[in-house]
Amino acid sequence: MTKTLKVVKDFDIESHIISCDASHRGGTLKVDVSELFEVENAIMGAYQNYLGGGMRGSIVGSSQFYPTELTKKEQKVFRQLKEKIKYFFYCITNGAEFNDEWTTLNYEKQQRLPVSAY
Repeated sequence: MTKTLKVVKDFDIESHIISCDASHRGGTLKVDVSELFEVENAIMGAYQNYLGGGMRGSIVGSSQFYPTELTKKEQKVFRQLKEKIKYFFYCITNGAEFNDEWTTLNYEKQQRLPVSAY
């Protein structure tokens, strides 16, 4: 396992949550990542829109800083952590088990949906 993968694997999202407003209709999640990145407003997160008819769109990862401010190595961590945060958000909104094979398959299917219905 590379050092980058270990950093992401070892990062405990739950203990770094700033805010979480998630439900069966989507919502938002903000995570403090300042221990990994030395940038101003080191906050990353995920959000999901409600499409209507009981359907939610794909989960989008976000940050309150520009990834281009990071070194190449940090950018790799950023990309992997963004995916982990999106998956974590999926687990919260679906009452799913983190890193479960069935959850992963459903997450991948969910991510093929559009972000918005508009």
